[in-house]
Amino acid sequence: MSELRVVPEDLQVSAATVGVHADTVRARHVAADGQIEGAQRGVPVGAAAALGAAVAKWQTDSAALVGRLLEDSAGLRAGAAAYVIGDEDGAAAVASVSDQIRPEDMGL
Repeated sequence: MSELRVVPEDLQVSAATVGVHADTVRARHVAADGQIEGAQRGVPVGAAAALGAAVAKWQTDSAALVGRLLEDSAGLRAGAAAYVIGDEDGAAAVASVSDQIRPEDMGL
């Protein structure tokens, strides 16, 4: 049987890292949107319409990507919290019955 070991602090660090990535992606995509909008001046009307449609799709895709990163970050935080609660509950359960175990029953 394989064993799973989880360090909740590592999950918290991973959550923070993913959150930073989401912020970075959002900021860079907003900056790129601004550059694209600035570049549209002087573009022929037909090309501007096509570029506008492409930018709208990119913005939708960007929002979805950032949303997914934020969901993943929240999931990592929730997982860390669940492991901490599980460990605390398990420790409390062991502590609640530990006084009922006689030393001679432990083979010590």
